[in-house]
Amino acid sequence: MDHDSVTLSRAEFQALAHDAESWRMLNRSPHIAELLAEWGEWTKRAAMRQASGAVCAALDWRAFARVPTYAELERRRAEPVTPRRCGARGCRMVLSVPWPASGRDVFCTRHEDDRSAAA
Repeated sequence: MDHDSVTLSRAEFQALAHDAESWRMLNRSPHIAELLAEWGEWTKRAAMRQASGAVCAALDWRAFARVPTYAELERRRAEPVTPRRCGARGCRMVLSVPWPASGRDVFCTRHEDDRSAAA
């Protein structure tokens, strides 16, 4: 059996030829060309709107994450803090430690590496 050829009846051939001619006429129509151009523009704008919304949501999320909420600020203010000096030798940094403060030395961000030496 030869796989490169297909046998069609006369009715099937005429139906295919009619469909092909209909598509040719459709593609030549200026109204269809205008509709296709508008559809292309619409899909492009929809994709841009979706991408823009995603970017704005990401940016808004980052801005929101940096700023504490009122509930977080209220929680922080309700928790008393104790001022403590950094435990590193010669450092004059004063840190706020949650109350009650532990008896261990507290280190600032510049001397966090000294924490292991003090332990």
